[in-house]
Formats: sequence, C-alpha cells, structure tokens
Amino acid sequence: MNRQLFLFVGVLALGLAIFGANACDSGSDQSINSDTDVGGDSDSDSDSDSDTDSDSDSDSDSDSDTDTDSDTDTFPNDGGPLDPESECDCSDISASTPENLAASMNLCEGETSVGEYLLDVQVWSSSPSPDEGYAVIESMGNNDCLVHRHGCQMLAISTGPVGQENPNTVTGDEFGAGNQHFIENDPLPPYQGNQPTTSQPHTSCDNLQLQLTLQAPERAGGFSFDFVYASAEYDEWVNAGFNDAFYAIMEYDALNDGERTNISFDSNDNEVEVDVNFFENADFPCDETGSGWEPEVIGKSGSTGWLRTTRAVEGGSTFKLTFSIHDEGDCVWDSIVFIDNFQWLGVVEEEETVPI
Repeated sequence: MNRQLFLFVGVLALGLAIFGANACDSGSDQSINSDTDVGGDSDSDSDSDSDTDSDSDSDSDSDSDTDTDSDTDTFPNDGGPLDPESECDCSDISASTPENLAASMNLCEGETSVGEYLLDVQVWSSSPSPDEGYAVIESMGNNDCLVHRHGCQMLAISTGPVGQENPNTVTGDEFGAGNQHFIENDPLPPYQGNQPTTSQPHTSCDNLQLQLTLQAPERAGGFSFDFVYASAEYDEWVNAGFNDAFYAIMEYDALNDGERTNISFDSNDNEVEVDVNFFENADFPCDETGSGWEPEVIGKSGSTGWLRTTRAVEGGSTFKLTFSIHDEGDCVWDSIVFIDNFQWLGVVEEEETVPI
C-alpha cells in the first residue's frame, strides 16, 4: 500500500510538473505575441511620425512656394522692375536703327527679360532727313541731369539735329527755318488720359515718332518710362496758346476703346510743352549746362527735368506706344525729348506723370 501510494504521488507530481511547463510555454508565447503587437504599434507610430515628417516637409515646400510667388511681384525675370543684368544698351548700339533706338531704353529684341515682349518697332518722320533727329546717347552736356538713368545709354528724339549747339539758331539744313516740312495738323490724340482732348490742333512740322508694339508679361500690371522734355520755345512762347509738344500715345483696347490716347500730362491736364507745370520748376530743377538747352544760352531754352509716366495694363495684353515730338506753328525753335528706363511693373497703384 505504501509503495502504491508513493507511485501515485510520484505520477501526480510528474503530471503537475508537465502541466506547469506547458502553462509557462503558453505564457511565453503570449508575451512574444504581445511584443509583436507592440512592435506593430511601434511601426504604426513610426509610420505616423514618418507621415508627420512628410507633412512637415510638404508644409515647408508649400511655404517656400508661397514666398517665391510673393517675390515674383517684382518680376525679376518676367517683367519689371527690370533685372539689372538685362542692360542691352551697354553693347554697341550707336547706329540709329529702330531696334537700337528701342534698346537704348532697355527694350531689346531677343531673349532678355524685356526683349520677348517687344513685338515690333518703327520710326516715322515728316522730314526728309529724319536720321539727324534720332540718336542713342549716354548724356548731353557737362551736367548731372541729362544723363542716362538705366544701363549705359538713353534715347534722344529732336525736331532739330540732336547735339546742335544752340537749338534757337538752327539754319541752313533740312531741319532749319528755310525748309519747313509741314504736315496737315499736329498728331494731337483724341484722348488725354480717360478724357477727350480739349486742345485744338495747329499746323506743325518736323514731326518725329517712334512706335513700339508691346505685349505685357502675363503677371504684369503695368509699365513706366522716364523722360525729360526740353524746348527752345522757353521762355518767349510761354502761354502762347500753341507750342511744340511731346506726346506718349497709347493704343490699347481697354483704354478709350483703343483710340489714340496721350498718357503723359500734368495734374492740370496740360500736355508736355513749355506750359506744363514741370517746366523750369524750381521744386525739381535740372542742370542742363553745356547741352544747348539751358536757359542761359542766347535765345534761352529750358526743360522739365526727369519725369516718370506710369500706366496700367492687363498681363498678356498687346498695345502700341508711340513717342511723338513736333514743332508747332514754325520750324525755327526746336524741342527734344530724352527717354530711358522702360520697366514692366507688377502693380500700378496710380496712373500718373510725376517728377523723379
């Protein structure tokens, strides 16, 4: 009996030991499975972190793109203000071809920041010898006013030979008093700004024009150009009722239904001539010394100083811009305009002509 009891107890203990071992194995497996789940959660967390990082990168890219788009309001490579490196008037453009005349204002043909938007350029004159009235120059006289404002050169258009010593006394050539080349009337546009022109056209001669056909950059909102107008009609013909004049004539479908419109004038709607508010104004003086256009020369002359005309256009639109100057009522007292620094603009807040 004792031996049988001992064997029974031994078998029972062995059974319990085996059962305990199995239970332990089962717990170990469960623990591994749990670790696996944790590992899975860890992978999930890792994926989540990765997504977060990815979102962060995406946000960073988005912010970067936004900043870049904001910067393009200045159109460094897609319209003005111009990229300073695109100064095509620093090459040899001394010959007065239509293309060189445009280039002197930094409107260049070819693949430049402006050139792709210059579609065509033409010159016209009522004089049989117009070449003397157009020139590409760096400066005129020994002063710090009649000097190019952008790049290396600027455009000069004159009703007499550019560079003449005294525009009050020109005689004996085809711009002189003995050779009057009259056209029927001055090229007065029917509109000035958004209003019909109120001035009356008068007989004129020595009319010279440079016409540009332009297409605005897609993201542009307008353009500007700088100019100085000088005339030998100062001061004998101030308030005479008719004078030599400079017009910047725009033909644009969105402006007065495409009618020819003068866009350069003062706050009193005076076109640019000796009666304009800017002419020999002490508030914005111009030193014309040595140019022949200073008030101290025999017969006198004078100028407006540098002005800037700004005008709005829709991006991608096509329009014509004609710079026109003429003698009015006579061919004796000449006038000249210097033009430079054409720029495309991102935003135009005010359409105006103002001193700079």
